[in-house]
Formats: sequence, structure tokens, C-alpha cells
Amino acid sequence: MGDRGRRVRGDDGQAIAELVIVAPVLLIIIVLMVALGRVDSAQGDVESAARAGVQAAVVQADAADAQTQATSVVTSTLAGTGLTCPAPQITTDTSNFVAGGTVSVSVTCVTSLADVSVPGMPGSKTLSATAVAHIDVFRTVGGGT
Repeated sequence: MGDRGRRVRGDDGQAIAELVIVAPVLLIIIVLMVALGRVDSAQGDVESAARAGVQAAVVQADAADAQTQATSVVTSTLAGTGLTCPAPQITTDTSNFVAGGTVSVSVTCVTSLADVSVPGMPGSKTLSATAVAHIDVFRTVGGGT
């Protein structure tokens, strides 16, 4: 009966100590997963913009219109995604703009890591993508080729 008032040392604080050690590690892992997911999503947005640009370029009648349309569509696609890309570099290769030829659109975008990963993260990330499309063999391109 005399032992009833005495505290027996046990595992009372062990769960709290484990939580204090494990919780920050788990939080860092979750934040890194979110950051990598957002960077991958931003890369997908740039790839989507390049595809949209080449699709718009390949249906144009001549190389000049193809370049103009590709630039316009890429710019509007990037703006619609919410990706902060202040000065995207858009290159449209129309050197093989003939029936059966190809058109390619390359997009390079330098964006802040704070925009594409975790808010407050310093630095920047260069995202780039290239899309290529074939011009229909039976299509009239340019001056009647």
C-alpha cells in the first residue's frame, strides 16, 4: 500500500519526444514533395504552350503567319496557366515550311522558384520545351507549293 503514491518511471514522455523529432522531418519531406510537384506542373505548362504554338503554326498558309501565330498562342497559353514568365523566349523554326515538312516551336521561360515551388523560396528555374509537328503532305503551303 505504501507504493501507491510513488510514481513509477516509465514511457510517459517518450511519445512526445518521438513526435518532436519526427514531425519536422515529415514536414520537410511534405514541403519538398509539394515543391517538386509544382515545378513539374510548371514544366508541363511550358510543354503545353509549345504544343499549342506548333499546332497553331502548322495550319498557317505561310512561314511568316506561322511564326506570328505561334508566338501569339504561346504567349496567351502561358498567361492562361498563371505561370509567371516575364519574358518567354519563343523560337519558331519554319525553315522546312513546305508540304510534308515540319515546324518546331521552342519555349524557354525563366521563372521564380517562389512562383513554381514553395512561396518564399529564393532563386529561379529555367523551364524549356520544344514541340514539332509535320505539315500535311497534301496541303498547299506558301505560294502554291
